[in-house]
Amino acid sequence: MKKFFKSLQIHHYIVFALVIALGVFNAVTALEPTIKQHNRERNIVKTFNTWWNEEGAARFTAVGLTPNEKIKEEEFAQYRERYLKQNHTFIVEDRIEEMRKEFREWWEINGGKEEYIKEHNVYPDEKIFESECHKWIKRYKDKHIRYRLAYVPKEAEYDRVFTSWLLFPGFFSFLIFAGFFGFAYMQLSRRWGIPVVLGIFIGIAIAGGFIADGLTATSFFYHGATERYMGASMALAFLLGGTAFGLQKDAVPKLTQIIAFAGFALNMIIDWFVNGGIFVAVALTSIVMFGLGVLAGTKIPNRRKSRRELLAEALEERKKRNESRNPAAERKVKIREQIKEGFQEASKGRFPAAIDLIGPALTSMLQEYPIDKAAITELVQKMVRPDFYVDVPSTQWLEWGGTAKTKSCFEAALLLLEKGLAHEKNVTIARRTLYNIGEIRILQNMEPEEGKKRLQKVVELGNNDILALQAKRLLERKV
Repeated sequence: MKKFFKSLQIHHYIVFALVIALGVFNAVTALEPTIKQHNRERNIVKTFNTWWNEEGAARFTAVGLTPNEKIKEEEFAQYRERYLKQNHTFIVEDRIEEMRKEFREWWEINGGKEEYIKEHNVYPDEKIFESECHKWIKRYKDKHIRYRLAYVPKEAEYDRVFTSWLLFPGFFSFLIFAGFFGFAYMQLSRRWGIPVVLGIFIGIAIAGGFIADGLTATSFFYHGATERYMGASMALAFLLGGTAFGLQKDAVPKLTQIIAFAGFALNMIIDWFVNGGIFVAVALTSIVMFGLGVLAGTKIPNRRKSRRELLAEALEERKKRNESRNPAAERKVKIREQIKEGFQEASKGRFPAAIDLIGPALTSMLQEYPIDKAAITELVQKMVRPDFYVDVPSTQWLEWGGTAKTKSCFEAALLLLEKGLAHEKNVTIARRTLYNIGEIRILQNMEPEEGKKRLQKVVELGNNDILALQAKRLLERKV
């Protein structure tokens, strides 16, 4: 999740904010009538209860009746019916049904038909009635945003094609649009660029109204000509098609393709089974749009990346390489190369240069984990050979030997300690080295008799100190 938010740029946030604003706009315009009607119902209950408590119950008591719950419910039903007759419903669809009945009553009973004959000198048939009823209802519908902005093919008000895509026929339609449009925009804005993606989307969203108009002119979809066309299903299908396929065969990850196909399928299912009507035509057209999107995805070239993006990608690539590196393994390879180079210098007679390379390499090898005992032993065997003419202080040999001993690399330790002992002139250091050699040989059973000789020498050089006591204990061990 952290990586996802890190990849977002300012234009992503702007587009996401616009999508959310579109959702809020649709929610407010869709729910406003319902909220008003709900508040009206609450007001009816509140007003009736006030009247009942102040006047209503007393009236029944005055005529000798007990104002019980049954009487109160009957009175409330009558009160509500009177109130609603005097105040039209806020629910647009319910009000349209009421208006049809009211217009029919006025047309047939209250002189509407006669008035039409006077004005037009024509006896109106049912077709004329429907036309006049439609005009009257349309004036009411155009007061409401969700009708004023939507495009109805039969009415052929083409200016509304440019606003119809801002509306959505239902909650699920918007939910699918918001989620999958955001997904497609993130993918395609990187490939095609912001202007191309938004230009294609808005262009197809507007063209969708004209396509719906053409489809409802056919006999198969004619029943949808009186319905509102809304949303951007066709444009979304195109973008998802473009998202699913790229210029190269494997340009788009498998997961991205699966999400794009899933979004397209869900969009079609909602249009066909939930929205219905004119949206069945939209669902079928979305198949074509998805196919065109796939074609666009394989043909539209990727945008040129900015210098800033190229630099960021280079830094990211370097970071990935650094993360995938194994420093220990790299260091081990480097040390082996250093040793090889050192012996190449030795073969040319440049022994000071050789030890400058090999000495630090041995020190590093003794610090590795896990320690490569075989490689260290092999290296030490080469270093202590008589023909390897290097000027190394005895203390350095002894230091390497002591480290090898602590790392349980006993064979190399013996070679190094013996080499250092051969050059050591300090009696105290020599005794300690003799003791270390003897200890290793006896405890590790590596020519223990030679080890005893070394320990006996330790005792001879000083019989009364702690080192001599330790040497005596080792001499007493059974080998």
